[in-house]
Amino acid sequence: MSWLVSREGRKWIYGVCLAAVPLLVAYGVIDGEAAPLWIAVIAALVAPSLALANLTPPLDEPYDLSTVPEED
Repeated sequence: MSWLVSREGRKWIYGVCLAAVPLLVAYGVIDGEAAPLWIAVIAALVAPSLALANLTPPLDEPYDLSTVPEED
């Protein structure tokens, strides 16, 4: 399961989801005019769920901007 939430796994999931919609249109499962709506539904469900599952853990201490090196 860890592969599916890795960066490469997420790219694969997004690609498969987006490739599925034109295939469903080609086979007559969904209407071509509704395809953009299905892509929006998939994006609204898949992208946030994968993003929320991969949040970086919060820092134990507040970030100190004085430690950031200045640009030349």
